[in-house]
Amino acid sequence: MALEKNQELWLKEIVEYIEAHDLVDYNFQDNNEWTARDCDYEQSPLCQIIWGEIVSSYLSKKFGEDYTYLINRYDLTVQSDTKSFRFLFDVMNNGKAAYNPSYKTEDNSDIIYKYHYIGNFTPIPGNVPLKRSLQFVHKGFQEDWNEMIKHIRDHWNEFKFDLTFDEYIEMTFQTDYYSNKKFNKIIEKEDIKNMIISRGKLIEGRLKELI
Repeated sequence: MALEKNQELWLKEIVEYIEAHDLVDYNFQDNNEWTARDCDYEQSPLCQIIWGEIVSSYLSKKFGEDYTYLINRYDLTVQSDTKSFRFLFDVMNNGKAAYNPSYKTEDNSDIIYKYHYIGNFTPIPGNVPLKRSLQFVHKGFQEDWNEMIKHIRDHWNEFKFDLTFDEYIEMTFQTDYYSNKKFNKIIEKEDIKNMIISRGKLIEGRLKELI
């Protein structure tokens, strides 16, 4: 009950914030939006509530029944009286120099581009325990979301999600990477940054419609 009350308070704060600011430009790291560990900005209460609103609305419309959501320190649960979906979270593109070897900054900074924005965070399937979590699989791909989204598609049936892969893509605004049954690679730094902004605008727009 206390956690649900906190969700209500946090949602109220989000509403007040986006009435005066653009959520797409809000940097989770710069604003200390973290959760269980001081680096998990994508699992922060703020990120989970944003996606909880969007995902619960999508599922309510799809299945014709009311879905609610509950956040905790590690995952998001979205459920109705008959179905339940558990989501983990991941950062799609890593802006650190170690993951962008072809780019250098003038001061040789460890950060090539800032990347802790809502447009770069996404829910990933978490209904069943896996031998290797999807976050670790992503690290194995050197944080390349082009490879990760293919992996999610190729292993979709293992996740026991009562959605198609295409519906997951639609729900999470990942059509820049996959549309019309085709993968679209996003590789260049500027293209990634533009994707983060454009996807962030879609997420922010949908959230504003809901709240």
